[in-house]
Amino acid sequence: MSDDSKIMRWGTIIAAITIVVRIVLEQAGASEMINNIFGVAWLYLILPVLFALGIRARDYASPYRTLLKDTLLFAVYTRVMVLFTYMLAYIFKWSAPRFALERGGNVGENVGAWTGLLLIPIRNALIWIGMATIAGMIIGSVTLVLKRKTPTPAAAS
Repeated sequence: MSDDSKIMRWGTIIAAITIVVRIVLEQAGASEMINNIFGVAWLYLILPVLFALGIRARDYASPYRTLLKDTLLFAVYTRVMVLFTYMLAYIFKWSAPRFALERGGNVGENVGAWTGLLLIPIRNALIWIGMATIAGMIIGSVTLVLKRKTPTPAAAS
């Protein structure tokens, strides 16, 4: 198994754990400040650095394409998991502030099933996938540039 897939696998596992912990804290009534610590958005700042370091270590022919693929896939994997939490929030009428209709969520009065189960969760997922991919490409690209291998000078004869 390549290091890329290990980073992706562990990042996705950590994201899943983070999502579950956040839901438990929200349902237990923890403050919004505490809940925000347990957000997968933080991982969009960390994983691209790890992806870039792995890409540089293996000296890929097209590092930026590989970084884009890894960053986009990680964003899709995590946002699909979050999408399901929004669907559950609609079904069970969770009261956490992030699910409130006024804050871009899908729980509130006059929210129909079509809107609450599909439209708002998919809209949020698409927005976050775009933002996470852009942020990840910026952070990962900076890492790739900083970790660029410098050519060794030729020995003088």
